[in-house]
Amino acid sequence: MAQSSPTVPTPLPRQSRLRAARPRRRLRLVERIRSIPLSLGLILIAGALMTCAWDISVPPFQGPDEDYHFAYLQHLAETGHAPSAVAGNGVQSIEQQDVLSAFNLEALRGDATGRPAWSAEDLARWRAVAKILPKGGRSDGEGPNPQARNPPLYYAIMAIPYRLLVWLPLPKRLFLLRLISGLSFLATIALMWLIAGEVLGPVRWKRVLATGVVALEPQLSFMSAIINTDSLLIALTTGFLLAALRLVKRGPSTGRVLAAAGLSAAAILTHGRGIATVPVLALAIVVAWVRYRPSRREAATQGALAAGVGAAALAGYYLFSRSSGSGSLYDGDVTALNSGAFNLRQFLSSIYQFYLPRLSTLKPRLGPSYGYRQVFIETFYGAFGWLEVTFKPGIYDALQVASALGLIGLYTACVARWRRLRQEWPMVVVMLSLLLSTLLLLHYVSYRSLLLGSDPLIVGRYLLPMISLFGLPIAFTVGSLPRRLGPPVAAVKVLAVIVGPQLGPAAALPTTLMPQSPPAKVLPVIVSETGVVTLTPTSAK
Repeated sequence: MAQSSPTVPTPLPRQSRLRAARPRRRLRLVERIRSIPLSLGLILIAGALMTCAWDISVPPFQGPDEDYHFAYLQHLAETGHAPSAVAGNGVQSIEQQDVLSAFNLEALRGDATGRPAWSAEDLARWRAVAKILPKGGRSDGEGPNPQARNPPLYYAIMAIPYRLLVWLPLPKRLFLLRLISGLSFLATIALMWLIAGEVLGPVRWKRVLATGVVALEPQLSFMSAIINTDSLLIALTTGFLLAALRLVKRGPSTGRVLAAAGLSAAAILTHGRGIATVPVLALAIVVAWVRYRPSRREAATQGALAAGVGAAALAGYYLFSRSSGSGSLYDGDVTALNSGAFNLRQFLSSIYQFYLPRLSTLKPRLGPSYGYRQVFIETFYGAFGWLEVTFKPGIYDALQVASALGLIGLYTACVARWRRLRQEWPMVVVMLSLLLSTLLLLHYVSYRSLLLGSDPLIVGRYLLPMISLFGLPIAFTVGSLPRRLGPPVAAVKVLAVIVGPQLGPAAALPTTLMPQSPPAKVLPVIVSETGVVTLTPTSAK
């Protein structure tokens, strides 16, 4: 009998193949979601809820420099060019000016007693103005914008959802853009979880403590709901630290070097303070080479790749700045800060007096009376709005005492676990280098600023890019206690140091950010029209 030839299956049409692949994709997505540890999932949910709560509570453009950041974002999204830092016909577009004026938002800046205008008459006036927005009314915010000195990465990313939401009224558009910007906060939480696993090991409660104190840090959660480059810079710097730790812990492969270099380059393209990652990257690569001894060829290749990524990032930004009308990196900000005579003795004395009382042999520090308390306590743990909404003084006192006790506990834990720290010296070196590099950069910029004026140019939120170095020492210190004491102390620490400050000012919030009861007949109309604006207090100042 003749053998029949095997039947060749008829290939499915392309649409059928795509349809068949969809269930598999859904299954993989479900599996990935289920693989997220329950404790991390709960922390992420808490972080998302806090971002939403801040977005609802904070009136539009009442975050630090938020009106300038939004103006940059809008101009870039509408024109493809960054605004100017020194010239132009106005900082905000006509559309943004209309919202600021109609709802009395500019008068709120720096005034904790002020209230937005949101009566039925105010709403009707804004509706009428919004309907006759002239052509080009969204793209005429050319500057001078003080935030135009920032690199474009954050604004370029946010321009994508802006274009998708451009059909919405500006208050609703801003509300949703804030939520999208808040995704960087969730990324920071997830990255912190991974860093805790690398540094603290597989003990679950230590990872929960390190990640939880980061997620519940009041200033960080507030900034997550604001249009501001800091949110992306914090996530990128946290991701960079994770890449650098893996580089020194697991060895200098090409992929790990590229990951660390790429995240450092992205941080540089987000804000000038991202430059603090450059010396950390160089040190991490050298430490990895010392520990793992790659061949000269491998070391040269990895070094060239890292340098090439950084050079490409700076070259790309330089070309962008030229096309946008600026001829220098950071729009001349670096040149301006480096003008004036630099005195090393005065600089070191300024740093000393920032943290400690002035010695009789030292000259008074430049600038106002401003130091450790204002930066590391008051504006790090929480100074909201344009720094005018604060906790009660007693809460800051308690936080300062708790921070001092924490530093003493950290020192004790380091002495007790010195052998462990010596074994993990590469990771210790990377973390310390990020701490010192960031602080040195902030003090240098502050010193240069005080040579030119009276603004110290340093606040607590500038410390947030190294927020992981806040959570790790707490978990390390508590983890050094006896096993039976560790978890209970961890729970008490979270409640006392983090949750307490967030609940403490509740009695004062009705005079700051909490909404007052609106007239019942006005509320439904305003909610449908203006979203977040309606959830702010009723009376205009």
